[in-house]
Amino acid sequence: MWGTVPRRDSSMGSDGRRSAGWVVAGVPIFAALSGLAANAASDQQRWPRVLDLVRQNPWLTLGVITLMCVGSEAVLLWPRRRSKTVVTAETEQPGPRRMPSRNPLFTGREQMLDELQLRLESSVVCLYGIGGSGKTSVAVEYSHRFKRRFSVIWWIAAEQPPLVTEQLAALAIEVGEATEGTPVKNAAEKARGWLRDHRGWLVVLDNMPGSELSSPAIPDGPGQVLITSRANFWNQLGVLIQVDVFSRTESVSLLTAQLSGISPSDADRVANAVGDLPLAVAQAAGFMVATGMRASEYVDAVEAHAIEILDRGRPVGYPLSLAAVVALSVERLSVEDPVGVSILNLCSFLGPEPIPFTWLTHTPQEGSRSALAKASPVKLRSSVGRLVEFGLARLDSDGGSLVVHRTTAAVVRDLLTVRARSRQWQLAGELLAANRSGDPAELTLWPLWSILTAHVGLHLRLAPESAKAGSQDYRSVVLDAARYLELSGQAASANELARTARERWSQSLGSDDLDVLRAARRQSATLPPAHPDALGIETDTLDRLQRLLGPDDPETLSSAGNCARAMADLGRYQDARQLNHDTLTRLRRVFGDDDPKTLLSANNLANRMSELGEHEAAASLHRQILDRREVVLGHDHPDTLITKVQLALDLANLGEMDEARTSGRLSLAELRRRLGPDHRSTLQAAAILAEILRREGSLQEARALDEDTLQRRKRVLGTDHPETLALAQSLSPDSSKQG
Repeated sequence: MWGTVPRRDSSMGSDGRRSAGWVVAGVPIFAALSGLAANAASDQQRWPRVLDLVRQNPWLTLGVITLMCVGSEAVLLWPRRRSKTVVTAETEQPGPRRMPSRNPLFTGREQMLDELQLRLESSVVCLYGIGGSGKTSVAVEYSHRFKRRFSVIWWIAAEQPPLVTEQLAALAIEVGEATEGTPVKNAAEKARGWLRDHRGWLVVLDNMPGSELSSPAIPDGPGQVLITSRANFWNQLGVLIQVDVFSRTESVSLLTAQLSGISPSDADRVANAVGDLPLAVAQAAGFMVATGMRASEYVDAVEAHAIEILDRGRPVGYPLSLAAVVALSVERLSVEDPVGVSILNLCSFLGPEPIPFTWLTHTPQEGSRSALAKASPVKLRSSVGRLVEFGLARLDSDGGSLVVHRTTAAVVRDLLTVRARSRQWQLAGELLAANRSGDPAELTLWPLWSILTAHVGLHLRLAPESAKAGSQDYRSVVLDAARYLELSGQAASANELARTARERWSQSLGSDDLDVLRAARRQSATLPPAHPDALGIETDTLDRLQRLLGPDDPETLSSAGNCARAMADLGRYQDARQLNHDTLTRLRRVFGDDDPKTLLSANNLANRMSELGEHEAAASLHRQILDRREVVLGHDHPDTLITKVQLALDLANLGEMDEARTSGRLSLAELRRRLGPDHRSTLQAAAILAEILRREGSLQEARALDEDTLQRRKRVLGTDHPETLALAQSLSPDSSKQG
């Protein structure tokens, strides 16, 4: 029988320490008394050195020694200071231990384990997270690492409630409360009674279903219950600790430890491909070790053959592979909640970033026979909860968005037939189109465009052969997303999105399709300055649009402006000026002087004039544009502020330094406030102000501003971007000497 666990502070009991204290105290006291007797019996008048003080002051010496002995006694008997992380005493005689074997490859999670041991005073603690996040692994490691603190450790596989009773009955037999012949139900009750009457035990309920909140399987008493569950509904019973994916450092550490020769950069690519999901990372390591597959091959295989690749390399201690875990959960959910499966299928064609719940309530209704389109908002919320309960998704911190892990989504896509995959891809595209966030040039809408754009890129790459282009509305969303990325300073991402769209759409729509040509324009506009491909793309696009739509169509005129910019980037300023002038004339005739497209073209022409040294003409045109933009767009619109900065440079070229410097400073400060210090337009304004400062002789301030701009360009645009390289060259010592 396992009784109450006695508290033990050290390897020596208090009685033993008290005996030792008296021994320590008695020896010097006996020595002092012996000295007194010897002194009395001796006729020696002086003792050697310090001992003579003892002879002259025997009673004082005895008092000092007595105080020292009492102090020693107190120190020996004072309880040892306990570590702040030790909440419960170690057991003197451990009782039954039933738990899985310890994983020798366990890595990371130190902060979580520290939090767990600090929660020992809580009777119920729940580790929750999506499937494959490593909840069971953390519980196993915790059980082994701190096993000496518990009198009994009993592991229960709790996924099937009927089997929980049998495992509790087994505990009753182990602690002597029941025999083999005791009925299972009675024995389980005896186990619960024993747990109520004893302290210092740990019961782990592994993989507990969220629907069993009131289950009698959860014991009470002066011990600890540790639950692992995909559901997060346990806050009413105890403490919740979320088990999230690995940090990238933990993922790379696991991969490099198991894969000899893999570089940190390749390990990072593999970790990114599986989204740092612990089970997926462990499977990747196991499969690559067994097959010798290179990192690049594995990354490609995860997207192309998710089920096949994520069903291999199952690590020790995991009963199922990640693919099997997801497939079984989807199979169960399809029976219990078809709407939940519809949501999951739809979300699997979107990105791994949060998906606002409100999107699901804006699912297109026309022609849709899916259960999702017919579901009420209440039913949608309920089904999202079921997805969370099954570990197939999670909610973000405020509960307003749904998140599906990239590996879960990949397996779900692979579970679909070819026809179903094509249909779900189209539905996801319609969902994106239905939740379009307005004009991407409107700054107030950028937060919404940021959310939407996070899903557009992956959806575009997942386009099946049978439906590469999607609907007209969907293609408009893709182009607007590329425009948003360009305007928000993410030129490389904008270029990648536009290039992918152009390549995929041209295969099914042809090279003369307007959306294909629009994608080409976005691709060219987001290439680095003076890129050799830019002018070729623009010239081909302009020729096609002039043939298809005529020279005065807005699409054609916009393309002409892009073509002139590409010419200027290559130093063909006169050709660019002539094309800009012709384009501006047509725009004024078709749209008027105050149309934003006209003002943009006029601003481009003013820049061409400045590049050709026509500073007075450039300043005059920039003033006209500034006046009109302040009326049409507002005085603090980024386009207005950029015009102000360009006019400031014209003024500096004309020698009007005070006005140039003041205008440049104010415009840069406002751009930093509106767009942030790292936006490409802000960095352009900073470079212009630095040039103005140089021309007026403020060399130290100009260089400091350029150095700050250079560091930001390296971070935002990259070290190889032409704008970064040009600024770095201007700051080099050789360049300074030449200047």
